[in-house]
Amino acid sequence: MAPFIEEHYFIVCPGSSTTNIKFGVGESFLPAELEIPTKVYSTADAGVFKSQGAESDAIYPIVDGVIVDIAAFNFFLKLIYKSILKQHPNISNIPFLLVSSTQWRKNDIESITQYVFESMEVNSFAIVPEALATLFSYGSQPNAVVVNIGKCKTEINIIVDYSLVKHASKVIPYGGDSISKKLSTLLPNLSAAQIECLKKSEIYEVLSDEDKKLSFFGIDGLSNDSSDVLDVASIIASGKTQEFIDKKTHSDGETPNSKLQTNTFTDSDKNTLTVGRERFQGTDELISQISSAIYASLETIDDLVKRQECYDHIILNGNTTKIAGFNEAVNTKIIDEFLVGKEYQQSAAQAAFQTFSTTSIQFEQLPKSIKFEKMPEYFTEWKKYGFHDVTLLGAQILAKFIFGGHNDQMFITRSAYNDKGPLAVWDICF
Repeated sequence: MAPFIEEHYFIVCPGSSTTNIKFGVGESFLPAELEIPTKVYSTADAGVFKSQGAESDAIYPIVDGVIVDIAAFNFFLKLIYKSILKQHPNISNIPFLLVSSTQWRKNDIESITQYVFESMEVNSFAIVPEALATLFSYGSQPNAVVVNIGKCKTEINIIVDYSLVKHASKVIPYGGDSISKKLSTLLPNLSAAQIECLKKSEIYEVLSDEDKKLSFFGIDGLSNDSSDVLDVASIIASGKTQEFIDKKTHSDGETPNSKLQTNTFTDSDKNTLTVGRERFQGTDELISQISSAIYASLETIDDLVKRQECYDHIILNGNTTKIAGFNEAVNTKIIDEFLVGKEYQQSAAQAAFQTFSTTSIQFEQLPKSIKFEKMPEYFTEWKKYGFHDVTLLGAQILAKFIFGGHNDQMFITRSAYNDKGPLAVWDICF
């Protein structure tokens, strides 16, 4: 078989809302050159779709990570592929790498495989789990927990020896929208669009317990969902009225966000809006659910050595991780709830900064340490884009690994498809 040209690698990372597309992989791994809505449009004929139309005719083939309309999704893939061929009419032998979700059904994957070879006429095809692609962006660690936080759900996947442990996978119905719903109850005067702008602004963050203590509101004030009320009588009775006023007085240009009573952000219409302590709230439920789901997933791994290695390599992925302090808050929550031997540590401060338990605890009691993976420094092209969603980065690394060698056991060839049909997809390594 003639070697593939890296500049012809075709990579698609589909999501419920948008799909990232990359055509060509060079020496450097670059962010997506194209991100499009994951949708097509229905026609008067059943099962026939088109690329444009009225929103009332829009079909979203993936909902909450699940393929709900396989025919529409296959057509969507073909639209993307045809657009690539139109831009590069002289290119042939394009290897296709598709990133999948653990929520895709077996018959969906077989249907996609059949469509890719018979309708799109692709000759080389591979499909890899999203969690594995995310893992490869972080390096060569074989055992890890990959948490992909979506809009309406979060997927927790366990990888052992570079293989997805399917029985350990969990999907919880909490995601970025969980934060939005909480904020909408705290800030009923803001529209849904304004809530999203607040979440994406620099003033929205998750504070550590230490930052909460030092904040304008104090830790109790940020733990209470009721509206801002100052106990004026208590302040006056204490005789420290002036001290309280001095503490709350600040200069907006010099004071950290956490120490400001209010702060402002700009919505999509360029309106400046002011919010109070709500900018530090809304994430608790999501963080708690993720923490519990990680623990529950890892409890299904019988090999204790590999289970501990997974605890030492936890990866968070998704737009929600862009929120300042979010990843650290998840880390703290898991340590606080599940780290074995934490009760033997000398102080709460020690526990907060120590991610491993005392050595006197038996190894069989896990986790004895909990660590979150950090992105390698050498992907400089991604620094401006951000490392919140690196699935496509890992997919590019995998594409080179799969198509760059001489082992056709890692992808489906035309010959293999002709021999076995769609079932050939289960013979490849991933």
